[in-house]
Amino acid sequence: MVILSAFIILEFYANLFEKSVGHYLKWQNHKRPQLGRMWERDRQSLIAQAQIQSIRSSLDIQEENASGISSLKQLFENVSPGFPLVVTREKFLHLYFDFPGLGSEQIISPYDLINLDSGNNWEQVFLKRFGPWVTLQFLGPQNIPVHEIFLSIDTISEVHATRSIKRGTLEESDFKQNRIFRIDEVLPVLKSLDSVTQKAVFPEPRWFLEKNYHISRVGIADIVTGEEQHLVFGIEYDTDYYTGVLFIPVALELANNIMSQIDRSDVLGLAAVQPSFEVIP
Repeated sequence: MVILSAFIILEFYANLFEKSVGHYLKWQNHKRPQLGRMWERDRQSLIAQAQIQSIRSSLDIQEENASGISSLKQLFENVSPGFPLVVTREKFLHLYFDFPGLGSEQIISPYDLINLDSGNNWEQVFLKRFGPWVTLQFLGPQNIPVHEIFLSIDTISEVHATRSIKRGTLEESDFKQNRIFRIDEVLPVLKSLDSVTQKAVFPEPRWFLEKNYHISRVGIADIVTGEEQHLVFGIEYDTDYYTGVLFIPVALELANNIMSQIDRSDVLGLAAVQPSFEVIP
């Protein structure tokens, strides 16, 4: 009797029964049929959260797939219809500035990158391909594009053509012995060129230094390639594990000018236009 009286008093002053029922309904809410405007709003909220989580999971998987990519060329080669890729801001900038030459500027200007970065609002780059086009979307914190670039496959191929790499020696890439020079024979000529011309025929030295690549020789092909009349320069370097050659197409007139300044008595016959071939690493 005393307990019943105490319960009635608590119910009268504290609405204990109503609060208990309310808490019970709240705890069991996710198990009950969702009816009415309030339940429909909650259901839509849960669906939206699930969709956002699905998008984030998909982007995480695409980013994981791109984690092993080590060059800008490999990045674009791995993008195919139906298989997009995501790289972090840090990864994209590393690949962009790691390209041995100015070809990456055909993708996006470094000044545009500075302008984009000034807002401090991009964290990833999403790459997808549709037919002959590749789209680059710079994503913000909420995975919303803050900048977008459309590149044709032809443009990407042109970027790749400006620099290519092959393992092996200059001789193994068909460079003639009398057109292969020690690096100390070529450097004085390179140092005498203006900065724009230097970048056209030679990558930034830091590209070799940071990778611990030791340049040993430079070769100049004896056959003109391409419709625009280029000679291929081959820069041979040694790593801890192998020897490699970086190929750079150089305008014929500039290549002949460089060769004419190299003090070698056995290099007198400059390049003549011959049937072209293409160096394919």
